[in-house]
Amino acid sequence: MHHGTAFPYTLWSHGRLLGETDLGFIYRENRHRCGWLHPTEIGEKILPDAAGVAPAMRTEFMIGPDATLHADVLAAYDRELALELELRGPDGKRIETEDIGVRDTHYLLSIPENDCKDDEEYKLTAEEEAEIEEFVAAWKEEHEGDVNVASEEEVEFPRYQLQITLVDDRDVP
Repeated sequence: MHHGTAFPYTLWSHGRLLGETDLGFIYRENRHRCGWLHPTEIGEKILPDAAGVAPAMRTEFMIGPDATLHADVLAAYDRELALELELRGPDGKRIETEDIGVRDTHYLLSIPENDCKDDEEYKLTAEEEAEIEEFVAAWKEEHEGDVNVASEEEVEFPRYQLQITLVDDRDVP
């Protein structure tokens, strides 16, 4: 199925290859797929713009209504939209998506655990917790024997995750 490459799917912006992924996280229904995104050199420079909306929204949420912060959210959204991200399959053909989201793992890991502890809205469901544990287990298995995976504290996750919503579930088996 993977046509001889570990990362059969690629992320593009205006004809520039930004990164590769296997979309290998746990299978999710409703046309959602996720996986680690391994950036190219140009991707390293461009992907922060693709991942900027969530941090801007969180800052506004934490501080409260603020015209400047709201402008930052809109600007981040415009930068992401301007990238015109597209997913391509192993054959290089564009795969139709409803949504493409890039998440910055380093940013996610920087959020203090106690930030939203009492807020039920931000509690993970048992399914989400199981999914995260499965991601971590799969990543550890994939990197078994790597020098820096010896202990929990030393694990260095890839910087970016790609989350997509497909138009047609069959486009990514």
